[in-house]
Amino acid sequence: MFRTHKATICWVLIFTMVVGPSWAVAQTPAAPPATATPQKLDVEYVTPGTALAAVAFPRRVLTAPEAEMMPTEVMTAAGMKQLGIDPMDVEQILLVAEPPTPPMPPSAGLVVRLAKPYSMAAILPVLKEMTTESTLDGKPCRKGINPMLPSYYMPDDRTLVLATGGMLERMVAQKAQPVEGAMSKLLGRMNDSDDALAVLLVEPIRPLAAMAMASAPPLPPGLEGVRDVPQLVNVVGLKLKLTGNPRALLSVRARDEAAAQELERLVDQLLSMAHQAMMADMARKAPADPVEQAAQQYAHRVSKRMLDMVRPVRKGDRLELTFDQTSAIQPAHMATTGVLIALLLPAVQAAREAARRAQSANNMKQIGIAMHIYLEAKKTFPARANFDAEGKPLLSWRVHILPYIEQEALYREFHLDEPWDSPHNKTLIDRMPEIYRNPSSPSPPGQANYLVPVGPGTLFEGDKGSKIREILDGTSNTILVVEADPDRAVIWTKPDDLTYDPASPAAGLGRAHPGGFNAAFADGSVRFLAKDIDPTVLRAFMTRAGKEIVNPGL
Repeated sequence: MFRTHKATICWVLIFTMVVGPSWAVAQTPAAPPATATPQKLDVEYVTPGTALAAVAFPRRVLTAPEAEMMPTEVMTAAGMKQLGIDPMDVEQILLVAEPPTPPMPPSAGLVVRLAKPYSMAAILPVLKEMTTESTLDGKPCRKGINPMLPSYYMPDDRTLVLATGGMLERMVAQKAQPVEGAMSKLLGRMNDSDDALAVLLVEPIRPLAAMAMASAPPLPPGLEGVRDVPQLVNVVGLKLKLTGNPRALLSVRARDEAAAQELERLVDQLLSMAHQAMMADMARKAPADPVEQAAQQYAHRVSKRMLDMVRPVRKGDRLELTFDQTSAIQPAHMATTGVLIALLLPAVQAAREAARRAQSANNMKQIGIAMHIYLEAKKTFPARANFDAEGKPLLSWRVHILPYIEQEALYREFHLDEPWDSPHNKTLIDRMPEIYRNPSSPSPPGQANYLVPVGPGTLFEGDKGSKIREILDGTSNTILVVEADPDRAVIWTKPDDLTYDPASPAAGLGRAHPGGFNAAFADGSVRFLAKDIDPTVLRAFMTRAGKEIVNPGL
């Protein structure tokens, strides 16, 4: 684990020290454009299976007049210390990535072209302990000690190739015996006139994207069409010019013109929803101060115009969004950026909360499925805890469903005959599965937000698990798990849950999200219940055999 962490640090260092500083140059005043003749992009290491590629030219950017105020001396010292490479010597860096082939993660590689000779023995000291000496194509190579760690070699003293798994071998084989793939064909038609560019081919990852969309939590109302985006898009490209006359071009090539029209409609819908959210937020504020009223009037006047600045233009089967000296976003307009951020922030926060609420509902859905698998295996739902001979509760139901949420290995580490706070079991508290945490909750690590109602009449009454036939009110009318208020979170292994009080059935509930909380029912469904839900209805939901009549629309 420590070695993998260090490898990750190395990848981050390469990007932040070699590529990252380049982006800041675009913020400086423009100099006259370069007059060098554009050259075709070097694609000799781009494998046929590449789905993502990015190219940057750090040396060109960092030695441009616009970079005069950049701390290049510090960057050189840090690069030499951490990587053994001066970022100022990096002529070009190419990133290539292939889609994952389950169960393996995506494969990625870097090709770094250097302006002067470097010795392989002197570079990447951080990777030395994670690699072993080897050879590749008749030259020295450092091989990662496991497939998740990067390997690297230098075919010459001005080229470094670094990659994970078998990607390094595939890249070297591609250079020796080129096989044209979709990415190399596309990049081969481009030149190096831009300071950075990136291309994503959607076709190779479309099945994975479709699976991810299918298993994703429900999208907020109005955003359902986003699930179709992977089926509509073929290629996504980004070009950046950071020197001379800065510009940026984001291009999306759709499957055909009809697909481009559908993408355009989705973008229009998203921007319209953002504008409506901004207007609704301003309407709620209704300031009394004249200055604040004027500020709101100004915001109302410019809000749509500012959103239109990020509206792409459709050209046949493409959508394009351009920022340059001829586009709407000019220095004269930058004063309004703060206003746009202020207006969009509530809408962004609302969208984030909607996503967190949907993710929390998905967590509860998975917990409900786990309980039903437990029911099928044990013929009862889990009890709220297991108990010792004296009737003392030991470990929560959250521990006992671990095998059914793909946490069998963690489950086997528990001493099931010991309480949750025994010297051994306490060491496992920090390893709480993420599925037990409400993404909207500020609860500290190791504390769960999903509790079962316990007490007379509930599904978790007593020290035994309930059988399905004991739910006389119907599984769709009986709560299985609730999303408790943040201050009611409990240590996940502790047999502590929500004590149901018939006189105050909503105690501890209603603040998990703005407006209410999620509840998982015994039929496997998850519903959002308003914080001001009728106590009679909530009381009926909490019990398994109260024989109450509940409006099925609730």
